[in-house]
Amino acid sequence: MSKKEIRETILVSLIIFFILLVIYFIKGEVVNAETKYYLEIINRKDNDILVKIEVSIGDKFYLEYINSRDLNPVIDTFEVEENGNFSLLTEEYPWYGVGQEYHASKDIKFDDKMVRVNVNREIEKLSLRVAFTVKQKIKYKDREFILSCLTNMGDLVDIIIVTEGGINNK
Repeated sequence: MSKKEIRETILVSLIIFFILLVIYFIKGEVVNAETKYYLEIINRKDNDILVKIEVSIGDKFYLEYINSRDLNPVIDTFEVEENGNFSLLTEEYPWYGVGQEYHASKDIKFDDKMVRVNVNREIEKLSLRVAFTVKQKIKYKDREFILSCLTNMGDLVDIIIVTEGGINNK
């Protein structure tokens, strides 16, 4: 092999190396552009983020509390949606009481001694006042957040899904 052929081989090798390097970094940018979703609990009084946990589309989280009037345990099931919103899928409780979902046209089932109402209502923001009389829990996978332990009773909190990254997000 002549010196000229060696130089040409090295030059071609370097060009291929730089092309592969550029492709690697471009691919890395695409991966970093993926949209991430976070469940946030925000104290509305000062916009303080009390909880921020990464969630995925299709994940479920729950609001559990005791209805302070009838002392019914209530379990609301929510699902994270692709658009950055979430849906209230079901509300469950042992019997109809004050404030519980009921309407003749609702899809209602009775199982395991519980009334289960299929709600399927899309929500952008769930606003709750932190109760003085009962514990309100947000549960996600194996984590549990008691609202009165995160902020003062009586404070107003918002539960939202925020997005970060992605091609059209910041």
